[in-house]
Amino acid sequence: LYSSSPVTAVGQQEMKFEGTSSVETLINNLPQSFADFGQNASNGATGTATVNLRGLGSARTLVLIDGRRLLPGDISFPVPDLNQIPAALVDHVEVLTGGASAVYGSDAEAGVVNFVMRKDFEGVEVDGQYTVNQAGNDNSDFNNWNKATGFPSAPSGWWGGETDDATLILGVNTPNGKGNVTAYLGFRNSQPVLESKRNFSACSLSARPTNGVFDHLACAGSSNYNRWISLDDYYAGAAYDFFEQGSGAAGSGNFTDYTGAPNQKFNYGPLNYLQRPDTRYTGGFFAHYEVAPQLDLYSQFMFTDDHSVAQIAQGGSFLGTYFTMNCDNPLMTDQERTALCSNNAQGAGCTPIGNTGNCNINPGLAFISVGRRDLEGGFRTTDLRHTAYRMVIGAKGDLGSGWSYDIYAQYGTTVFDQIQRGNWSQQRLQNALNVDPATGQCFVAENGMDPTCVPLDIFNGFGSVTPKMLDYVQATSLITGYTEEQVVSGSLAGDLGSWGLQSPWAKNPVGVALGGEYRAEYLQLDPSHDLIIGDIAGNGGKTLPVPRSGFNVSEGFGEVRVPLVQGMPFVEDLSVNAGYRYSSYDVAGSVTSYKYGAEWQPIDDFRLRASYQRAVRAPNVLELFAPNNEVLFGGQDPCAATGGDPTVIHNCLTAGGIAHAQVPNPDAGILTCPAAQCNNVVGGNISLVPEVSDTRSVGLVLTPTFLSGFTATIDYFSIKVAGYMPANGETGLPSNVILAACYGDAATPASQSIACPLVFRDPGNHSIHTLNGFVQDVATNAGAMRTSGFDFEANYQVDLGDWVGPYGSLSANFVGTKLDKLQFTPIPGYLSYDCAGLFGVTCGTPSPEWRHKLRVTWTSPWDFDFSVNWRHLSSVSLDQNSSQALLAGPQDLVDGNIGSFDYFDLAVNWNVREGVSLHAGVNNVFDKDPPVVDSNTFGISAPPFGNGNTYPGVYDSLGRTIFVGATIKY
Repeated sequence: LYSSSPVTAVGQQEMKFEGTSSVETLINNLPQSFADFGQNASNGATGTATVNLRGLGSARTLVLIDGRRLLPGDISFPVPDLNQIPAALVDHVEVLTGGASAVYGSDAEAGVVNFVMRKDFEGVEVDGQYTVNQAGNDNSDFNNWNKATGFPSAPSGWWGGETDDATLILGVNTPNGKGNVTAYLGFRNSQPVLESKRNFSACSLSARPTNGVFDHLACAGSSNYNRWISLDDYYAGAAYDFFEQGSGAAGSGNFTDYTGAPNQKFNYGPLNYLQRPDTRYTGGFFAHYEVAPQLDLYSQFMFTDDHSVAQIAQGGSFLGTYFTMNCDNPLMTDQERTALCSNNAQGAGCTPIGNTGNCNINPGLAFISVGRRDLEGGFRTTDLRHTAYRMVIGAKGDLGSGWSYDIYAQYGTTVFDQIQRGNWSQQRLQNALNVDPATGQCFVAENGMDPTCVPLDIFNGFGSVTPKMLDYVQATSLITGYTEEQVVSGSLAGDLGSWGLQSPWAKNPVGVALGGEYRAEYLQLDPSHDLIIGDIAGNGGKTLPVPRSGFNVSEGFGEVRVPLVQGMPFVEDLSVNAGYRYSSYDVAGSVTSYKYGAEWQPIDDFRLRASYQRAVRAPNVLELFAPNNEVLFGGQDPCAATGGDPTVIHNCLTAGGIAHAQVPNPDAGILTCPAAQCNNVVGGNISLVPEVSDTRSVGLVLTPTFLSGFTATIDYFSIKVAGYMPANGETGLPSNVILAACYGDAATPASQSIACPLVFRDPGNHSIHTLNGFVQDVATNAGAMRTSGFDFEANYQVDLGDWVGPYGSLSANFVGTKLDKLQFTPIPGYLSYDCAGLFGVTCGTPSPEWRHKLRVTWTSPWDFDFSVNWRHLSSVSLDQNSSQALLAGPQDLVDGNIGSFDYFDLAVNWNVREGVSLHAGVNNVFDKDPPVVDSNTFGISAPPFGNGNTYPGVYDSLGRTIFVGATIKY
């Protein structure tokens, strides 16, 4: 209430009522927070939990523990990992929204989340909770989609996704009462949930057209199932597109035309995790001892070992990668050999490349692309382990005359280990497809190039691949590395009253704080050789090493608070404040941040506040030093899915590199990106400079004396970010925007001159999902972002004895955010797009224009509390249906709108006796199903933040969440 910037506080009681066992859910329930990485991501998961305030990206939210930085938690996305914070040790959370770099340093552009930990604890406390999810799975539309395509439906009356959480806290004071040690041990274990367990995610949904209009959803699947495409001719047309339908027995294989029928598609969705399994161990201590009033020594140690597994559908060989195979391979049937290697099978009148009269340009060899799932070998899994250590040692004390100091050193490191299993090696696959007909052995085994090679039978249907074949073709890949952070900081704070610096109209003197800080961050990433050379099928390209790299920064800062007038009529308090920080980076140069604000309280009933903050975000280690690398992005090639749009077709043809016959019919033209995931090249840039942002806020604080127990705040905020850099999966020019600026309806010669040179099409099939087909998108200080809106918070507590009798008290807490603007300008001086109230391929997860939560709690006189919570999200619309030039795309009516959502939660807390309390609750009491949208045709709900045809970070995807817990203190 007395800050010049808006701050929201969340205490232990709210955490109990929400059943918080992981702080990511607590933060994500706040209206100011947007969905980011969490336990509900699988494909593309990092294994971390991150916070994204204001929708500006997790790299623009600074996370603190007791006012000190939380180190980067992952080598792929070096931002703080909330999994490192034990929920039971959190006393309360302070969320400051808006720029705060002058006070806290780099990254605080969208805001700051400060976790204040429990310290000075005395005794023994055991805290435990059990959580389970339950869903009816009784939505007839969802079930009918599965039945229509023969896919299995989800079980009715499902229970699962259990989480066990336990924490032991020990605290002891020194005999003289001047010191304390509080130690803790924690354990948390969550069970996985497959998408097949929920009926809305039991199949992959695709927007389907009627008369050219996308007006219904249907179960779909990946064509990367058992599909073979001959590439010997100029283009991969329907006559050269086959589906292999053998029975698994030798000699049973035969090709039929690929038509895209349901039985020729692979339902990859239900095999993915909707909730990843997660096992977490935490431990540490907080200690301090006051040697004298001038010297209070303190130290902290925190340890986290978090192990999670991401699972997605079976791997294998993926379309878009090319292989050559000898036409006399003895594992092929005669029918298959004729289809792949006979000129007649290629059709009359085909146009050869490099020769005439023979459409097969590789005599004796078949030039093919194979989409074959490894159903015999099992799922693809990514084993993710983060082990983090954080240590702080410092001293603080009272210097007298109103002055104090605080100096500390901090060290933290996160060690990362990743193991990928279930993928195929492309090189070994190539080796295993070329077999000597005389001996039945691989040619590379006979010539000594690879004596371990085992011929691979993918010619006779599923079941034909033996364990020995899998042992050869499958690859296990590794990534190891670490992040490291070092901080040394010192500050001095006091007032200048003894120097006479005090307004003659104020009761309090001028207060100041100044200090300096040194910080260094390092990162190292070491992938295994198969990842470095891009040998893993379906992995979206190479994973390149990053040798130990880093930066350091030296900073000086100061703050001042000046009470101007106090205790006078209509000026109970009039104060101004200001702050300044100078930062000198060894790589990114120097930058300044500053702030100024004012507060005026004319009477006790209300207070006005306003502030301006210049904040910065310096490039992190990966943004500076990451090598160029091919990765996947969620979206679709507009030239492979034109929807018949004549403008898009024209732009695709005039941009170059695409044959006229390819564009109008995707089935006979350019291959769509598998599972709506295309390739882009990303990488660091040593020339990056810090982003700068400006935050303006104006607010009203109500504390009416005529309504005891009531407080309220209303704040307007506006944040503008200039020269923004890619952060946590963002890109300097988002790949979907590049494609739209090149090929979309609103593309202009000016936008095409910037965007089209960034699209590199495969010279063979002109797709953008192969090693040679991608969108180039390296880090730049590209464009600008802006968000604005209003925050509302109200609290009211009343003693029922004043109203109806001795029945305890009633309290209410309301927090809401009205989002007016969430604007991005990806190309300087070019068009912008506004994602407020939208979702989709470009805007990503839904950004409701209004969100709120209202909790009403009855505290009875019988040691019993009952609480009801109402969570609301307003409706959102699909971005590609927008009239905004950079968002407009094929009209998709079926996904056009997600209606407003209301969730209701119930919770109880019972103090059984002194030192023993029980709590229980149900979130999403009415088992409201999440919205479902396309995940296949356009990739609207593509990973990582989309999963299971919905957005599980925004909407409750696991049905009801039921929890019961106990706290015992001695």
